[in-house]
Amino acid sequence: MSASPSLPRLAALVLAGGTGTRMGGCDKPLLPLSGHRTVLDFVLAALRPHCAAIALSANGNPSRFAPWGLPVLPDTQADMGPLAGILEGLLWAESQNCSVLITVPGDTPFIPPDLPLHVLPAPAVAVSENQRHHLVASWPVSCRAALQTWLAQPEHPDKRRIRSFAATLGMRDVLFPDQTPDLFFNINTPDDYACARALAERN
Repeated sequence: MSASPSLPRLAALVLAGGTGTRMGGCDKPLLPLSGHRTVLDFVLAALRPHCAAIALSANGNPSRFAPWGLPVLPDTQADMGPLAGILEGLLWAESQNCSVLITVPGDTPFIPPDLPLHVLPAPAVAVSENQRHHLVASWPVSCRAALQTWLAQPEHPDKRRIRSFAATLGMRDVLFPDQTPDLFFNINTPDDYACARALAERN
């Protein structure tokens, strides 16, 4: 995708590094959802029309994501949680000459197809059903140095909390309509997975 003259050049990072412990240990983005389409396929379908570059954030053997032909970015500070993945994403987005990074969890198959446009200008976070979804957000690539400084500071209770760092950026809320299922429904349990499969087949 080429960036519109009126829009910044967007990169997207799918956070695919969860261990899926409540699902018995699995890569949730790789779960089949409808026919041959996986959860990851659903997520990518919403991002590709709007994003010039897309990468995955995941540790372990990257070859399991080879069929998608996307860069796989491991965390260099794995003990820092998702913020470490976001930092790697910002560094990568900068190398792609993008000015905004969109982040999305890899287990949220029903994100709206125009999500990247809704969370502009950055920084912004998706909100639905009175809940902020801090992993569904837009980050100015220019905040990369601030995040590096944040993660390098001495240990304190808020260091790993995305919402705490986001607050330092003045991240604004973007309200999405309440609906069933929630647009940011994520797969955490076998029951969630069964529900997601039923919804995907219905749609």
